[in-house]
Amino acid sequence: MRFRIKGLVHRVMPAAAPQAFALIISVLWFSTSVSSAHAASCTGEALVNVTLPSGAQWELCWELRDEEGVVIKEAAYKTPQGSFRNVLKEASLAQINVAYDDGTPSQRHVTDIANGGGLGLNIHSLSPLDCIDGSLHASAGNTVLCVKTKPRGYAYKSYALLEQGHMLVLESRATVGLSSYIIHWRLYDDGSIEPSVGLTGLLPKIGSDPSYGWPLDQNNRVGVAFNTSYFWRLDFDLAADGSNESIEEFEVISSADRRTKSLSVTTLSSETSRSVAPDVKRSWRIRDVSTGVTNADGRSISYHLSPMHTAHRYTGAATESWAQDDIYFTRFNTCERFVVDNPTNEGCADNVSGFINGESIDDEDVVLWYKVNYHHLPRSEDEPAVQIHWDGFIIAPRDWTATNPLAALSQPDLNYSITSNNDSSGNTDSSNNKCVNARLPFCPELG
Repeated sequence: MRFRIKGLVHRVMPAAAPQAFALIISVLWFSTSVSSAHAASCTGEALVNVTLPSGAQWELCWELRDEEGVVIKEAAYKTPQGSFRNVLKEASLAQINVAYDDGTPSQRHVTDIANGGGLGLNIHSLSPLDCIDGSLHASAGNTVLCVKTKPRGYAYKSYALLEQGHMLVLESRATVGLSSYIIHWRLYDDGSIEPSVGLTGLLPKIGSDPSYGWPLDQNNRVGVAFNTSYFWRLDFDLAADGSNESIEEFEVISSADRRTKSLSVTTLSSETSRSVAPDVKRSWRIRDVSTGVTNADGRSISYHLSPMHTAHRYTGAATESWAQDDIYFTRFNTCERFVVDNPTNEGCADNVSGFINGESIDDEDVVLWYKVNYHHLPRSEDEPAVQIHWDGFIIAPRDWTATNPLAALSQPDLNYSITSNNDSSGNTDSSNNKCVNARLPFCPELG
């Protein structure tokens, strides 16, 4: 038996057909009874509104700026069964800093306009061949943004329980000096967001001292090693109001014998900067506080950032106060746009370390500044063109929904047993396992 919902085909085993039909009716009712339109402030080329094959939907605006290039605005996400909720008020690349191992002065490819910088000023015009199976969006008549939907592999899989996922990809390209940047914003059907940058182009500096890089040929040409730091600025706007977020820091603390690990959650009350700490799995979530928006279980909606790529950490020279930590949390200020080389004519500091001045970020409009680094030791294979290398991170919904928002799309007829806990004496306690041998779609304990 087959049913079609919003363009999706769901196959249901005959024995489960009556229950499946009831499930589909409930999904349809839930979707139509609570879904509402998201009132984006933009129209035309500036508007991106895409429904993914699962029925999940993203809507956002974008604009092109000389320094940051493509800036994402008013990003909202809708689950397949739910309604739109705001996620980001604004998101952008707030700096790209290139530091050379031989001590050559750093280059700042977002803000150093005088020396050829600026992602927007150096953005590529795209042709249909640059955006196969996608749509081109223009700014001032110049097609600079490719928007496409792509499969992303399994959204989840457990035996017969599975779903293939998709993502919305926003792509722009810019070349500053000899470095070419492929800039992606990947928006997943489960609500996750992955900003990333692919670095390619030509090696930016050739020297002769192998202690600062790697030999490229037999003519004493050395590719000078360099570190690229990408800084993203994320201004969250969870639910309907962007002025009531708080930051919680998560750490997983080991016991003295390292046999158990306990979660510690601390609210950051005032503007601060923090470093990654792999030993305690340090991460952060941005939580909606005072609007009262929760999931079906009554937990506050939030987004979570877990640093996954921490091997190439860069802190820069002692004079680079803006590079000493990995993440900064500040209260929103209109003139705070760039991690460094920020305009000071409106009274703002020159860099992000100066933005931190003791203001509260508890139940406020919070801005997150996050840094990802990559140290590039050149190889012979980087000529005549540098092989592309991707760097980025993921922010994922936490308690946005009470269960996996994609799991209701294709539930098979199968039995599911919860593993029982054994007590210290070896006895099995299954008194609370109400879903043992229950069909997964109809087990209230599981969603």
